[in-house]
Amino acid sequence: MDDTYMSDSTLVDGWPMNTPMDIRHGHTEEDGIRHPLNWGIISASAIASDWIKSLQEVPGARVTAVAARDKERAELYAEAHGIPTSYGSYQALCEDPNVDIVYIASKTWDHYRDLMTAIAAGKHILCEKPFTDTADQAKEVYAAADEAGVCCYEGMWLRFFPAVEHARAILERGDIGDLQVVQADYPDRVYALNPALMGFGAEEMPLIAAAGRKSRGQPYANDIPSAHGAPPSAAILQYSKQRGIAVITFPAGRFIEETQFVGTKGRVTIETPSHHPAAVTVRTGRPTRHGTRKQEGKPTLELDPSKGWTGDWLETHWNQDRNPSAGPFNHVERFEYPVPTPAPITRGQPPGARWNGERLIRYKGWTWSGGNQHGFLYQAQAVHRCMAAGLKEFPQFTRAESIQVCEIIDEINRQCAEKGF
Repeated sequence: MDDTYMSDSTLVDGWPMNTPMDIRHGHTEEDGIRHPLNWGIISASAIASDWIKSLQEVPGARVTAVAARDKERAELYAEAHGIPTSYGSYQALCEDPNVDIVYIASKTWDHYRDLMTAIAAGKHILCEKPFTDTADQAKEVYAAADEAGVCCYEGMWLRFFPAVEHARAILERGDIGDLQVVQADYPDRVYALNPALMGFGAEEMPLIAAAGRKSRGQPYANDIPSAHGAPPSAAILQYSKQRGIAVITFPAGRFIEETQFVGTKGRVTIETPSHHPAAVTVRTGRPTRHGTRKQEGKPTLELDPSKGWTGDWLETHWNQDRNPSAGPFNHVERFEYPVPTPAPITRGQPPGARWNGERLIRYKGWTWSGGNQHGFLYQAQAVHRCMAAGLKEFPQFTRAESIQVCEIIDEINRQCAEKGF
């Protein structure tokens, strides 16, 4: 690779580093967010409330119906969120001709049932993660969606945050060399495993060594173990063809929640909280080069008798308290991508209002249910762009990745059931 690869750390192929992958790779158009979709909401839940509020950032989105397990709850929820229609059953919502796409936010063990119900009714779907409890269920759902001719996406929202888009562009461009190690931690397996697939892809099924708490069957789900898992546990994934490993831990107590991508020439850190991050740090062994000495046939660095060392390197290498641990130069860059205001960091914060550059958005609905939940808007915009382009899967999180996460979790559950505590 040419040493000038870091000549601009803010652009890749002319695009800002945080540009959504579907746009940057030419799969969708930016104005796809205006593609009209009528949303139906399955489950009158807190996370669905955050999704509804974030849909207000998408010009083409309209929420037309919500369903809960009892009619009164659905009616109260609809009134709080300004939704015109409410139902006391998920089946009734799926049969509503005014609903184009269903957002499934029910309990994970009910996802398979609700996915198949929506598919049978001919609805497009965005289903919250974990997609299903097992890989067999996931494969059956995707096959049914294909047969019905509907789009079916897993809502892995972390893949759409600008900090993650930036990290992905860094990996694609090769700024840190060949990827060797991925490290991640989070109690929920579906989150913690995602960086491994983001780094190494889904083409190779890794060799898995898992240990930890035994996975027990869920009595309300035909005794199938939960995809969420039972912390504490851990897994090492060996990618033999790619000569890399992923070290993934699922803690039960306090945890740092960082994601590390370690390569032969540097490291990318998706900063805490890495499942809804607002910052990414890039550490490479050499600082940015400014100048044309190499093109002119001159040494990039030269010892001048009258000046000392001169060359094209930008003098920014003594960052991080002069710590040279990343090589002869520890070039460190941190990029901040704060979630649009309001940016809640805990449960219960009011939704507030904000000016988005075109209009004042007054969020209607419940208080925010968790940290950075307003980051749903990045995934919401991607759904509309991908639907407008006729894409059956997200470029940011493919169907193969969705299934492989389930397959890895199945194997972790199996090993922990046999050998765990």
